[in-house]
Amino acid sequence: MKKNYKFLQKHKNEFRETYKNLEGHKWSLKFPVYLFDRDWFRLKKVALYDLAKELKPDNSQEAPEIIQYEQLLKEGYDNILAIQKCWNDFGIEDFHRSLRNSSKWNTLGNNGWTFKKYASLVVGYRKIIENKEIRIPIIILGRNSKEEHQLDWINKEFISEIKIAD
Repeated sequence: MKKNYKFLQKHKNEFRETYKNLEGHKWSLKFPVYLFDRDWFRLKKVALYDLAKELKPDNSQEAPEIIQYEQLLKEGYDNILAIQKCWNDFGIEDFHRSLRNSSKWNTLGNNGWTFKKYASLVVGYRKIIENKEIRIPIIILGRNSKEEHQLDWINKEFISEIKIAD
C-alpha cells in the first residue's frame, strides 16, 4: 500500500469478496474500480466501463490547438503571434474554445486525473487480468482541488495490510 489509508471493516469485507469473485474471470470492461473518499469514508464501486462518466478525465491539454499553441511558445513565438497563428490554423472559435476548456480545468482542477492516466489504467488493468493476476484499481480521491487523485491496486497484500478506522 503506497500510503497508510484507513478504511472501515465493511470496506475490507467488500474488497475481499470482490477479489474472490474475480478469480478465473476473463477480462471485461465490467471489471470493478473503486473510488474512495477518505474524508467521508465513502467507497464506491463502479464498472471500468462507467469510470469515465463517474470521474471525468481531463483531456483539455491534448487538444491539437493547445498542443500547437504551447509548442509555438516553446519555440520562442511571442504570445500574440502564437495566438494569431493558431487562429489561422484552427479558426478563432475553435482555438478559444480549447483555450477556455484548458483554463477551466486548470482553474477548477481535476485532481490530476487526465485522459492519459485513465487510458493507462485501462491498459494496465487488462494486462494484469490477462496475466492471470488479480488486482483491482482503487482511486483515492484528492481531498481538495490541489491534491491529485492517487491510484493504488488492491491485491491480497493490500487487503491484509488495511488499517481499520476507529
